[in-house]
This record gives sequence, C-alpha cells and structure tokens, in this order.
Amino acid sequence: MQISSLADLLNEFVLAEKEILNQQNIKHPPTIGAMYEGLTKDVLEKSIFSELNLKVIKNSFIKGSNTEFDVMLVEGNGDKIPYTDSYTYDPENVIVVIQVKKNLHSKDIKEGYKNLQFIVDYYENVESKPHMIRQFRDGFRSICRKDITAKQAGELSTYEEGVFNTLKLESVLPVRILWGYNGFSNEYAFRKSFVDYLEGNISKDNKNIIGGFGPHNFPNLIICNKYSMMKQNGMPGGVPLNSDNWWSFFTSSAYNPTLFFLELIWTRLTYRFKELSMDVFGEDLTIEPVKPFLDCRIKESDGKLGWEYFYHDYSNESLIEHSVVADWSPIELDEKQFVIINELCKKEQIDLINDDKLEEFIIYESTYTSLAGFLEKLKATGLVYVENNKLKLLTDECQCVFLPDGRVVAADNKSGRLSRWALRELERLKDRK
Repeated sequence: MQISSLADLLNEFVLAEKEILNQQNIKHPPTIGAMYEGLTKDVLEKSIFSELNLKVIKNSFIKGSNTEFDVMLVEGNGDKIPYTDSYTYDPENVIVVIQVKKNLHSKDIKEGYKNLQFIVDYYENVESKPHMIRQFRDGFRSICRKDITAKQAGELSTYEEGVFNTLKLESVLPVRILWGYNGFSNEYAFRKSFVDYLEGNISKDNKNIIGGFGPHNFPNLIICNKYSMMKQNGMPGGVPLNSDNWWSFFTSSAYNPTLFFLELIWTRLTYRFKELSMDVFGEDLTIEPVKPFLDCRIKESDGKLGWEYFYHDYSNESLIEHSVVADWSPIELDEKQFVIINELCKKEQIDLINDDKLEEFIIYESTYTSLAGFLEKLKATGLVYVENNKLKLLTDECQCVFLPDGRVVAADNKSGRLSRWALRELERLKDRK
C-alpha cells in the first residue's frame, strides 16, 4: 500500500476513533489520558513494518530521564520496570517519542513542549552510527547546499555552522511528536499560540539566558486536530537557506497530518534499516502544501551565539488559500549545465582552478559572461557544490533525462523518483499529441 493511501486510511481511523473517545462521559484525568494514549499507540502500531524488531510501548522512560513519555517506538528489548507495563530503554534504541493530549490549547502546548525540549540531555554521549551520519549528511545537503565535509575544509559560514551543529544533533535524537486530538479551530490561532509561548521565553540579556529554545529543542511534529507544524530539517523535508541566511525550519499545514506523521517515521526507519526500501514512499511525485511559519539563524551578541527567529504572520485567509498539493518536478538544465552535470556523472569532480579551458567553454556562444556567474546558477539547482575549488555532485545518484520536446532534466534518482516522473511525463506528452 502506498504511503498516501495508508495516510488517508489512518486519518479516517483517527477521526472516527477520536469522536468515540470524545463522547465518553469520563471525568477521571488519568483514564482520559490512557484512552488517547491507547489510540496513539494503535495508530503507531498500524504505521510500522512487521518484519522489523520494533515495539510500541506506553508510559515508559529513556534511560537517565525522570520524565515518563506517553508513547514510544523502540527497537529491541528494554528493562521492564517491576510490577508495571512500563520499560526503560537506552537512548540509542528509542526511535520515536510521542506526548499525547486530548486537547491542545496554549497551556497544553507549553506543557507538551517542556516534556520534549530537554530530551537532548540524554543523548550527549550517544555516538553517531552510520545511518545517523547518512541522515545528517542528506539533511545538511538539502539545507546548506554543501556536503558535511565542508566543515573540515573550513568552508562553512557562521550561519551554516549553526545549521551543521543543529542537524548533527537532530540525526542522533529520536523523532519527537506532540499530538493533540482536539483544540484550535483554525491554523492561524494554532500558529499564534505557539509564537506567543516562544515570545514569552526570549532571553533579554546574556546574564539571564533561557535555555531549551534552539531549533533542535523543537518537536519534529506538532499535531492539533487537522493542523500540523513540522520541522524542515531535511529528515525528510528541507528548506535551503535564503540569501540572508535565514533557515525556514518550521512550517505549518492544514493537510492530512497522518501523512506527515508517516513520512517522518518512515524516513527515520529507511535510514536505520537497510532492508527497508525507499519504495515504501510510493511514486512520491507530489509535494504537500506547507506554509512558512518560523525562520531562524544564528546570531552573535556580546560574544555569545544564540538563535534569532522570524515569524511569518499570515492571516487565516491567506493560510487557507495556500493549501493545494503541488506536483514534484526535476531541475531543467540548459545546454551548458547539462554538459557539466554529465561530466560530473562520469567523474567525481572538476578542478575549477587548473582546468584552463572551462571558463572559455562556459562563455562561448552562451548567455553566461563568467564562470562565477555560471557556477552560482548551477549551485542553485541543488545538484552540485564547490569545495576546495573542486566542483562536485551533491547527489548520490544524479541522472539526466532527455525529453521528446527538447528539455533536459536532472535529479537524484536513488529512490527512483526521477524515473517515475519521466515515465509519467512521456505519457503526458504522448497524450498531448
């Protein structure tokens, strides 16, 4: 079953079960909490793959933590707490942590955020494993358009280094989700409540730092009713730094929240388990509608580094207008770009200093007036990067496709996405004729 189909089924299941739970005339808070935690556990169990050694547990702990987490997805066996159904798991074996709320209003956002914000403290001594490094690398590539090797090469700006350190930590941390089944009646109120909470925790001076509000402290996903907020850390979705070095790291949406839920968890699982193919994502030829919510960038103040934030204050009407699914498409290349990309597909790199014929080739009979201008446009495609004066591919399996109408397109085809798009496009062009 494709991810979109399962997401639709799960969403219908959640809506139906939520209504049943909402109608229960129960006033005992622990019992109410247990009902919604049980529903979340059931949804998570329906979302994972039976062939993997995974378990969904409730009311359990990460080793070293005094916080009880509502629902967790874990690998292997933990330590059972005597005379309970609860467990303690080593940090590296915890894949997903979910805090559950029947209702998610302003006070619940504050409480849920606090429960998740300092999970980072339990991961200080966790060593990065190969799957974590791959995830970190891909996330960094999508946001900074450079490889993680740029750190050692000394070619990161202060802003990029802030993102580098954040994503390295994100790749080690579990997926953190705050799920409220009822709450805000519109997306604007949901966003505004979270921003109000953040504004109340701004550090006014370096002598009174309020910790726990860096990008890595934010949950990966917050769901309230049919609305979502999600982190764009490249694991899976990523938004590149803009020209002013702002990173649009937190977005919101009114689209099916269970799809974001599945994408987040399945992405983590495909990196962790080699036997799990990228085919689980189906055709993957659409882009879910998300709206910019919070941008961030590193900032120095009185010799100390911290994060500054920018809030995209859209009206509710504007948020409703921008809720249409878009089609994914590869990058269209011009003739010069294709030649260079094709050359990089054949060999690992192009020497920008010692290749004395390169600039002449780029300028000859083209609109480009300099090699530098050409490189800036080529880097903007997200297909290449420059390190130590060498031009290299930023993708794992870059491929180019010639179309009957004369276009040349390129993309990373490691998931087969480009191949699926090309087949669909060929059918579309055939039907047009």
